Amino acid sequence: MKKVISYSSGKGGVGKTSLVANMGVLWSQQGKKVLVVDGDWSLGKMALTLGVKPQWAVNDVLEGRITLREAVQGVSSHLSLLASPSGIMGFEELSEIHRNQLYYEIDALQEDYDLVLIDHSSGVHWGVIQFAAAAHQHVIVTTAEPTSYMDAYAIMKILSQRFKIRNFQLMVTMSQDLSETQKIIERFIDITQSHLDVKVLEVGHFLFEPKLAESLRQQKPFVSLYTDIAFTQQLSRVCKLLERIPCEKGSGLKFFYSENINPIAAR
Repeated sequence: MKKVISYSSGKGGVGKTSLVANMGVLWSQQGKKVLVVDGDWSLGKMALTLGVKPQWAVNDVLEGRITLREAVQGVSSHLSLLASPSGIMGFEELSEIHRNQLYYEIDALQEDYDLVLIDHSSGVHWGVIQFAAAAHQHVIVTTAEPTSYMDAYAIMKILSQRFKIRNFQLMVTMSQDLSETQKIIERFIDITQSHLDVKVLEVGHFLFEPKLAESLRQQKPFVSLYTDIAFTQQLSRVCKLLERIPCEKGSGLKFFYSENINPIAAR
């Protein structure tokens, strides 16, 4: 079954885009066909993180210059990117017609890939929530800082209450002290599960890695530069764990057009 994985974070600066880019590289190295979608429609950074200069971006599709399938650019063997522009068009400016167009066209593309990874912009605005809700799996990226994990809580609250999503995977980044961070996150998970009636599975807990900044400066994926480092090995284990998690029944991009769930009408 084709799988669409959503990556969300309430707060910016948690390293989400780097995680998505490097997980896409790892999966593609395993021979899986992967499409990474830069879901930060107004401030796209995924192309820079992957070290490519895309000819086309989402705004070119929505303005009718090219089809979405044609806008997808190859990054490496088995890895492709649907890029977003930087400072040209914000998602909040899109009409509902354009939003629907993206849903339908991305949905059509997923049959060409084993995995579609959607890297959302940070925050809890409606555009992020709609696309996050349209995935098979829901990965929330946070740090152990209160401002970060409370925003993560807000995302899960909206997705669970508005879209009946019950299963989330949590990735924790930039830890300075694994033991202390683990205690904080365990308390956070307990509170979240009891208050929201959801299941939260922590799939990855990462120490602060200074070499990530170096990979960004070089505009090359971290896992390609540092193949044997602990961070790369741990991220590879996270990929394997996410693969084993089954898709939620009834989820996926097409569920936006079912009679029972219509987020556009419910807005």
